Amino acid sequence: MRSISTSTSVAPSLVLLALAVVLAACGDEGSVGACAGRTGVAGTRTITLESGGLERSFLLTVPDSALASGEPVPLVVVYHGVFGTAEVIQAVTGFPEKAAAAGFITAAGNGVGESWNAGVCCSPASDEHVDDVGFTRDMVAAIESEYCIDPARVYTTGFSNGAAMVFRLACEAADLFAAFSPVAGSLAISPCMPAEPRPIEIINNVSDPVVPFLLGQISFNEFLGLDGCSPARESSQPAANASCEIAPECADGVTTSLCAVEGLNHQWPGGATNPLGPFRATDAVWEFFSAHPG
Repeated sequence: MRSISTSTSVAPSLVLLALAVVLAACGDEGSVGACAGRTGVAGTRTITLESGGLERSFLLTVPDSALASGEPVPLVVVYHGVFGTAEVIQAVTGFPEKAAAAGFITAAGNGVGESWNAGVCCSPASDEHVDDVGFTRDMVAAIESEYCIDPARVYTTGFSNGAAMVFRLACEAADLFAAFSPVAGSLAISPCMPAEPRPIEIINNVSDPVVPFLLGQISFNEFLGLDGCSPARESSQPAANASCEIAPECADGVTTSLCAVEGLNHQWPGGATNPLGPFRATDAVWEFFSAHPG
């Protein structure tokens, strides 16, 4: 009788090999499946949509680096100041260049009458009760319909009136964003009732004549309470002209911080209007976002 020892020893090997192939195929399918049907291409373009009964628009910048891996990527939504535009804030902050280097997508909305309804500020958007929170949700949804966005890494930042809009989103859209970083602005809505605590990094210029630093401090103190922070504090000095006070022990493991920037008026620190400043808000904001996936 012929021995079957050889066939029985080969069979398990074949089974293991087949299993490895199947698992590899499933892994590839999972990776592809996460981004299946997302046909958006690289480039910069203006997108229009209807939101709240109005025709709205935003500027979308998608670098090649954000599409290279085929994996879900972060999205940063940027808000301009009053009398500003999407094009201006992207040029001033340099977020498109930062996005190309770090591999994320960035979008900047256009406010109604070059303003955002952040609460008590700013007209005409506030006077007309424009639903800019709804517009934000529609904008993010439109981007997600075309691109593979990681829902746990959607962030927002803004300047001046745009920063006040970021504060409003922290109050009313904590479910949408993983972290917030308003620059040179303050909380302009009451009551503020976030659905859940989220990390927030507030950046204000000490000598700002438009948004006094005191308003940044008041906003910081408000979010210390909203985020359920303990009295523990840490400090850091990210640049020679900037220092940060950090509450590291807040509810749900979030952090709440206030960064004070010296030597500037009402400007985006380290932006196109003062490119030689040692503290670069765009770098600091992205570093903060990168450290806080949802």
